[in-house]
Amino acid sequence: MTIIKEEIYGLCDEFPEFIKIEALLFLGMGKSENFNNKCALIEGDYSETLTESKDICVKFKYFVTNFLIESDESGSVNGLSFLNFWLNYQLKHIHHSIVSPKDFYDKLKETDPEFDSEHKLKDKIGVIEENHLSNMIMLRNLYEKYNAIQDIINDKEESEKNCLNYPEECTRMFEEANKNCSNDNTNFCKALGTFKEKYEFMFKGTEYTKCKLHKILTLTDYADPSSRVTVPEEDYDLSGGSHMGSEDQGISAHIRNIIVLIFTLVSFFLIFLILYKATPFGIYFRNQIKRVKKKWANIEHGDENKSILQNTEYQPLRGKSNELRIPYYYGNNS
Repeated sequence: MTIIKEEIYGLCDEFPEFIKIEALLFLGMGKSENFNNKCALIEGDYSETLTESKDICVKFKYFVTNFLIESDESGSVNGLSFLNFWLNYQLKHIHHSIVSPKDFYDKLKETDPEFDSEHKLKDKIGVIEENHLSNMIMLRNLYEKYNAIQDIINDKEESEKNCLNYPEECTRMFEEANKNCSNDNTNFCKALGTFKEKYEFMFKGTEYTKCKLHKILTLTDYADPSSRVTVPEEDYDLSGGSHMGSEDQGISAHIRNIIVLIFTLVSFFLIFLILYKATPFGIYFRNQIKRVKKKWANIEHGDENKSILQNTEYQPLRGKSNELRIPYYYGNNS
């Protein structure tokens, strides 16, 4: 089973609390004799693929048993997802094993049915893909530094705070993580943005010369799908060519405007044609056209007669006392 990316990055906002719980639990772990015997049973199954199988088994069982109590008390909704992240982190990142987290969990249940007797983890354990696991580890490391700085600032016994080089390290780590922020992975970008807000807010109001914000963190601009009314992106299959550049978007918008204009003109023409052919408006409009045509025909006929009259010549007849002008037309005598 592969965990979808929304669930993966949803738990990262709670990393500060989960990291504190993890540190406190393992601080009091001791030898954990309760889990050693049954965890020894799986060593033979993983002798070639996971040499540290017993150690991981003991830690995971101890962590699950105690963490579920702590996370239930804190009201966390992502506690189970963090346990899955922890197991992926141990198997794939720390020990570079090819063993699947789900197979490992099933083997623990097979050798110890009392483990996770309520089956809370049954549908929560799965593979976190390598690129997303790497991003989550970056966020985890950032929040570890965040917790360390916060502990120093909140320490009431130390009047002159000294954050050492934690702020500089946080800046460097954030800039490295920011390289993976893009429109293809907006969930990671949002998780980074949440860290940036928490981190910068932590330094507000502090005036300690040796414990202050190193510099403002810069997050890569990205298109957040949740802020636009668009068709939702396909779930989880990341494709590199799905996002156009600004130049392509400009061309697309121009073509879209032309199509809208043509569609509007065609629509107006069709509406007018229907009105003209099949409604009383059309009958009235056709009568008006006929009247205008008739008027123009009368005007043209009048112009014709006028031009004939203008071709008439007047020949003078002279009498003794006055002149008489008689018009006649040129033409052939019959």
